[in-house]
Amino acid sequence: MEITEKEEKSEKQRDKLIYEIIIDRYNQELQRTTDLDSKANNVTGFSGILATLIAAIAGYLPKGQYQWLFLVPLILLIISAILGLFAYWVKTYSAIEPNKFIEEYKNETETKVLREYTATISQNTITNHKVHEEKADLIRWAFGFLVLAIGLFFVVAIVNWLI
Repeated sequence: MEITEKEEKSEKQRDKLIYEIIIDRYNQELQRTTDLDSKANNVTGFSGILATLIAAIAGYLPKGQYQWLFLVPLILLIISAILGLFAYWVKTYSAIEPNKFIEEYKNETETKVLREYTATISQNTITNHKVHEEKADLIRWAFGFLVLAIGLFFVVAIVNWLI
């Protein structure tokens, strides 16, 4: 059965459209990598700054019987910073090589190469998405510990001040 020229052209247009959709999704995943890395850096930096502040404040306060309670938010901030670092260290960029694709595209049939490249990009996007979820979970935990530490710090500071 022969494919007519019209059917072949329609198939090529469909393949190009699928390719463009997959590339767009791939680019969104790359942007998400940047966003998650920024959030991980922010949580880590903010936790470190607050941990230093809490340690400094606890060191200058008059020594009371509840002084040791400042260790609780301090430890939570350290945990938050460590989780933020782990989130930052999770690598999410699975690279593709466009130059290789361009060379193959010139030398082989357009449809075959386009489909293979689309499959490769699609698989990389799926892999990146799964790793992004792991990174996002670590950031959520880090942020949760950060918020809990800030709340406990204020509670401990008020208790220490009142007593």
